[in-house]
Amino acid sequence: MKVVHRITIRPTSKQRTILQELGLSVPPGIELPGGGTPLVAMDVEEGHPNWAALDQLFREWGAGDLVSTRFSKDEVLNAKWLVLVPDWHHGYPQPKDGVFGYRQATYALTDWCKHCGIGLRQSAPFQMKGEPKWGRRSILQLNWVFDEFFVTPATWHRVFAPHDIECRAVMNSKGMELETVVQLVVEETVGIQTAALDSECCAQCNRTKYLPTGRGRFPALRGEPSAAMVKTAEVFGSGGRAHHEVLVSQAIAHALLDNEVRGVSLRPVENE
Repeated sequence: MKVVHRITIRPTSKQRTILQELGLSVPPGIELPGGGTPLVAMDVEEGHPNWAALDQLFREWGAGDLVSTRFSKDEVLNAKWLVLVPDWHHGYPQPKDGVFGYRQATYALTDWCKHCGIGLRQSAPFQMKGEPKWGRRSILQLNWVFDEFFVTPATWHRVFAPHDIECRAVMNSKGMELETVVQLVVEETVGIQTAALDSECCAQCNRTKYLPTGRGRFPALRGEPSAAMVKTAEVFGSGGRAHHEVLVSQAIAHALLDNEVRGVSLRPVENE
């Protein structure tokens, strides 16, 4: 298990020299609209010999820091349950009218809180602009929608259908069913151990959600699901964003690895 920090920063020439002297290979970065210093994104492991000094500098410089954990194949294969972690967000749910027009088109909003984002319930098929440009990938998440997964029909047949996971059609913005993508249907939920998680309570609806963390294994389950693919009963997110995490059994994890499915990673859940 390796804890990795995805650092984003616009380093000055002096900062770039300091990082290089501390043993980092700093990429050139990308130019942003409006000019200025290029934006650099790089992965730094906590196992780096100079991590303590680097961590202090990143904090002082106000660098962006997204923490994740990389697991060995043995760690993945020894976990009874695993979280599906998206490696690929592709496109946006449609329609985009009013930026978030897809909400009204896709969800029942009766229980939805505008303040914290909790309470969306899907009531219609998702819409995409067109067929995904899959390349060598075969599973994706849409931007803005962090608790639904979409796959090619072939991946559904090979990986998910044998474990009784159903699928749902995906439409284009003209109401035509897309041919190269389906949505995985996940209906069962399971509670998790939340004692170690930070949370926030919505001042408007008084519901709780937990702050996402990518460090280490995911918290243990409070029960044994009957389905091979489930969502957490608990909600994750901050501000106006809210989602449930999606978990799969070891059997589906094996199928994903055996079929070399690209587009997701697997994060082991703590075994009780």
